[in-house]
Amino acid sequence: MPATNFAGMDSSSRAVHALVAAVIWIVVIVVVRFVLERAFARYERRLAERDPAVAARRRTTFAFLLRVLVALTVLIGIWSVLSIFPATREVANAFLASSAVLAVIAGVALSTPLGNLGSGVLLAFTQPVRLGDRITVGEHTGVVDEISLSYTTLVTDEGPHVFVPNQTMVSTMLVNRSVGSHPDTSAQDFRLGQP
Repeated sequence: MPATNFAGMDSSSRAVHALVAAVIWIVVIVVVRFVLERAFARYERRLAERDPAVAARRRTTFAFLLRVLVALTVLIGIWSVLSIFPATREVANAFLASSAVLAVIAGVALSTPLGNLGSGVLLAFTQPVRLGDRITVGEHTGVVDEISLSYTTLVTDEGPHVFVPNQTMVSTMLVNRSVGSHPDTSAQDFRLGQP
């Protein structure tokens, strides 16, 4: 009987530890997001004073980096909370032991989502479109409202939002109608690097 109670207490103490860890990670996630948003906004304001075109380009990169960093923080938090329980720790060890088989399965099952994620990274760094650009992709024309990890949101002239997978944004021809309205910054970027 005492062994059963001890096991129950052990389980409940793990649950309390998991709850405390979850609360701590939620606070960490909120703080990380807040600090990054403020830092990116401050840096963007400084850039906008010098060159609004560069600031517009960096805004897209900052929005993407913020999402990636917050997502990584969330994953680390979830992993640390789940590792408190022996059952999930054993599952993690088994997962790591069979990672080669799982990698093949995941590669096949997640080819489209991972393709969208990779395309989102490519869009963030090559920036054929930026937030606020007016573009046409396929039969949809609208203003880029958001570029997330997996899709780009357009607000069309009719009002509805169109969610275009990032893989489509990278693999099909798109027309950026705002490119002419952004001044060419390549010469200015080059001169910033010279003494």
